Amino acid sequence: MSQRLWKAARAAVIAVALAGSAAPAAPVPTEAKPGESPVSKARKALDQKITAKAEGKTLTEAIELLKDIAKVDIALDTSTIQMLGMDPDQAIITFDFKGVTLKEGLKTAFASMNLRCGVTATGIVVSTDEGLTVRQLRHRVNLDIDGKSLAEVLKSLAEESGASVSIDPRAKKAAEEKITLKLDDAPLESAVRLAANVGGLSVVRMSNLLFVTTDANAEKLRPDADKPVAPTPGNPIFGGVERGFGAPGGGAVPLPEKALPPPSLEITPPEVKK
Repeated sequence: MSQRLWKAARAAVIAVALAGSAAPAAPVPTEAKPGESPVSKARKALDQKITAKAEGKTLTEAIELLKDIAKVDIALDTSTIQMLGMDPDQAIITFDFKGVTLKEGLKTAFASMNLRCGVTATGIVVSTDEGLTVRQLRHRVNLDIDGKSLAEVLKSLAEESGASVSIDPRAKKAAEEKITLKLDDAPLESAVRLAANVGGLSVVRMSNLLFVTTDANAEKLRPDADKPVAPTPGNPIFGGVERGFGAPGGGAVPLPEKALPPPSLEITPPEVKK
């Protein structure tokens, strides 16, 4: 190759390299490491920087756009959103953000619809506060613990479900005690409460946070705490009723204290023809 051709080829390579460095780097797909949980993978994905713009797109289309840009799966909690009277294929959304984390982008994009993103056992989910709490705290878990510290057990449960489990620093010593417990197909919140009980501690729920503390402190906090999450959200129309959807306890509407008397029925036998 002549010196002139060599210089031209070298210039072309440098030009391509400079052009590539000037362009913004596309997000790299978040690949799970061997043994890495969906929760860990989702949390890493939420920290990546993205740039996204949507104008006049439906909620479903916006989710697909963000999934494509961030190279990560984002689930839309369609059933819960529909319970609020919103159709994901009809609701229109507009957003424009540059160089923000995926977590901040999702928060900005869906704030006007009173939706937020959260990490559950299956990954990133966009839902309501109550919907995310139910998904996290009602996640089914199995436990077969023999001689592990309560702190280790609680950390493992939090990493599996995406739920927030916090140990009171004043109960740190008690949480280091070894426990033994076996549970099959139990809701995450129940598992945390039972594990804490075996370890001599109590749990207080504040929204989606399970706070593990001493029995005495739990009693002080309980008047302002939320009740355990019920199996299923109730009807949003009756959100003001105790334990209704959106109320502190969530879940089904309770029966009245006194059973209502059965309605009076008067049955007239058909006339028999002679």
